[in-house]
Amino acid sequence: MSLPRITVGLPVYKGADFIANALECLQHQTFSNFEAIISIDGNDVETAEACRPFLSDPRFRMVVHPRRLDWVGNFNWLLQQDLAEFFCYRQHDDTTAPEFFEVLLRVADKETSAAAIYCDCQMRGGRSDFEIVPSIEGEPLDRLYQYVSRLPYIGAPVPIRGLMRRDAIRHAGLVRSDEFRAAFQVFGWLANILRWGGFRRVAQPLYYRLDHARSYTREYWSGPGQAAWTTLFTGLFEAAMRLCRTPEERLFFQQTILDRIVAFPPVGRSQELNSTDKVVAECLERLRQEGNTHLLGVEEFPSILGDLQLRVDEIKRNERSRLGRGISQIRIKYQLGRLIYPRSRIRRAAYQFRHLLEMLGKLGRLLLGGYWPRFSHG
Repeated sequence: MSLPRITVGLPVYKGADFIANALECLQHQTFSNFEAIISIDGNDVETAEACRPFLSDPRFRMVVHPRRLDWVGNFNWLLQQDLAEFFCYRQHDDTTAPEFFEVLLRVADKETSAAAIYCDCQMRGGRSDFEIVPSIEGEPLDRLYQYVSRLPYIGAPVPIRGLMRRDAIRHAGLVRSDEFRAAFQVFGWLANILRWGGFRRVAQPLYYRLDHARSYTREYWSGPGQAAWTTLFTGLFEAAMRLCRTPEERLFFQQTILDRIVAFPPVGRSQELNSTDKVVAECLERLRQEGNTHLLGVEEFPSILGDLQLRVDEIKRNERSRLGRGISQIRIKYQLGRLIYPRSRIRRAAYQFRHLLEMLGKLGRLLLGGYWPRFSHG
């Protein structure tokens, strides 16, 4: 058999009840040229025993780590292996349709500039809804803006569950770690993936997520989830500043990220904690604690903090008005055109005109009684 095209990474801990279904699902894939690395955390003997029958399949291998790495450490360990052309992260309690690899590879081979190719996720168990995340395409600055502007609907990190190109992963580096189990750091890592290429959605529900009481998501939000909000701010800031090359680009993304972090803090915090001053103070303190004050220098404070409340109020108003969102997007795309093509009036005008037509089309459908496209966030 030729070299595998896909490396499947399965970081697992305390997953003996579910891991067999995930491994059987892989064996039943219609595209069979893959390798699977089962990475068992914290010397979890019970889960290792549940995986052992599958090791007779030469595509599967297992590593048992003697010490607890937690999710981010285990995931990063997988990223540092000798990966095939594509990497596929598989949660131990999730499954996919048999044609999952085949369908995504077909799209990946046609769209070679896509860093991640993924499908819609269907929830099973306690929930029956879908996680749908639209494609992100265009120039790098435009891609990053599209991603950041999805706050508060940034939702689950669906692209991570598809096929991710090895070159994009090497370009992005590892997922940042923190004291909150790094759940929000995944979003900053995906922003770094976007620096390499776009996200391509395949509009088929081929990935099945199991919702159960012991899931990582439930454990996280019942514990440190609320306190970790500022790590999303610093993760997005770090990714954006790695991409920005001019003071104008820095200012645009500093304002965009801070505005949306302040406008949409996590549900469940009290109104007092959600005050603009409080959230800003927490974000700036997080930068200081991490030693990342270079991402937002003191000399940049006046430009970032000036009129912050006015900008936040406008964002909140626009979220309640589809028409307001459309008008705001037209204005922002005009700004982005000037940043992306500062020396080419023709290319800048073409970019701005293209997006203007798209927005006017959406506004027209809205006024005629249509729907402004939104996406599920799980």
